[in-house]
Amino acid sequence: MRRSTIQKEVSAPSSNLIKEILKWHEPHKNKMLGLYSRYDGDSIPIQSRTIADPDKPNNKIPNDFRGYIVNQVVGYLFGKPVAYQIDKLNYSEADYTKYAAQLSHFHILNGIDDLDSELGKVLGTCGYAARLLYIAKSGGDARVMNLFPWESIFIEHKGNITHSIRYYKVKNAKDEGKTRVEWYDSKNVTFFIENNDGEYVADAEGSFAHLFDDVPMVLFQNNDEEKGDFEKVEPLIDAYDKITSDGVNEVETFANAYMGFSGVEIDKDVIKAMKQSGGIGLGEDGKAFFITKDINDTFVENNKKTLKENIHKFSASVDMADENFSGANQSGESRKWKLIDLENKAGTKSRKFGKGLREQYRVLCTAWNKTMSLDYLDIFWDFKRNLPIDLLYIGEFAGKLKGIHSDRTLMAQIPYIEDVDYEKRLMQEEKEGLVDLDNLDDDE
Repeated sequence: MRRSTIQKEVSAPSSNLIKEILKWHEPHKNKMLGLYSRYDGDSIPIQSRTIADPDKPNNKIPNDFRGYIVNQVVGYLFGKPVAYQIDKLNYSEADYTKYAAQLSHFHILNGIDDLDSELGKVLGTCGYAARLLYIAKSGGDARVMNLFPWESIFIEHKGNITHSIRYYKVKNAKDEGKTRVEWYDSKNVTFFIENNDGEYVADAEGSFAHLFDDVPMVLFQNNDEEKGDFEKVEPLIDAYDKITSDGVNEVETFANAYMGFSGVEIDKDVIKAMKQSGGIGLGEDGKAFFITKDINDTFVENNKKTLKENIHKFSASVDMADENFSGANQSGESRKWKLIDLENKAGTKSRKFGKGLREQYRVLCTAWNKTMSLDYLDIFWDFKRNLPIDLLYIGEFAGKLKGIHSDRTLMAQIPYIEDVDYEKRLMQEEKEGLVDLDNLDDDE
């Protein structure tokens, strides 16, 4: 079941309707708050483990597989900023320059590179997230912000998002926490606040037009099921934490092992003297020995190895410390094949992220196009994988394809070129600044 969207036909908002929708979302909200907390290193099951005997060691060692899984694919997919462009062929030079400047201004003003990366992190953790478009009160610029999924609900009817809700806690004059609701439809945003009776009444900010021609909250999904990247392997991670912690417990228990004696009388004074001197006289028939438990290290390590491999396999992440990946004998091409699961996951993420971006620019253009005529379908983007670059290979690749593809297409494939238009302008400026020594006038 999708966490983000409730299927419901609604018209005007009411207190009962808001309470019904928030109640529906509550278990999903709690689930996602738990996921994000565990990604952040809190509320890990091993951290709350208790044992019956308080005198026994109880180490609680979490291993941050959750953070590793999410951060790896975020770095792989968003480590290099997403490259945004407008299809130049569909516009005059003047219009293209104007629209490209508008798009660039929007990205720079909103810090879109950072927003993309942070949104990717929340998607990988919670399964979905949202963005809110709004017009700044000062300056009138189009702005965008990321929204946490536990604060975002979408209302769908007959396959279309008709309304959306953003809700969050605020403090009133008595420093009491109350829920504030922002209700969005295709024209207006209306504000509600929870009163002391638990009802939702009109907030002082009231209702006003948001200046877009559709719901300005945009849904971004990690996958159709809206599951986080590490959800399916959490039992494996918890088992690994338990085995690791128990292993440290065994070492600590061994360090505090009991000592046994035979053929000799031992009392507290003798033990005290032994601790101070480090030695003890046992006599001819006396013996001293440690009482320890044999630990099958091979079994424990094999179990940990299996768990670790399954965590990476079932989360489609790559163990960069694995000798099979990072060994000196591995070629660049073989390493690419070992990234295939990560690449498949990144491909799904980029398609889902692109779907959200397409909706974002569709809604954004309803505001922009009151003064211009930019088709949102002419805005496109490219996710560049964040991998070490073989410059020699890139040079050979570009040289061999010269004349087969346009310069723009070739330059878009070069990983370190983030803005093709900017690079082409630099090349043109360099060309105009060159002096043709073969065609100089005699007076020159």
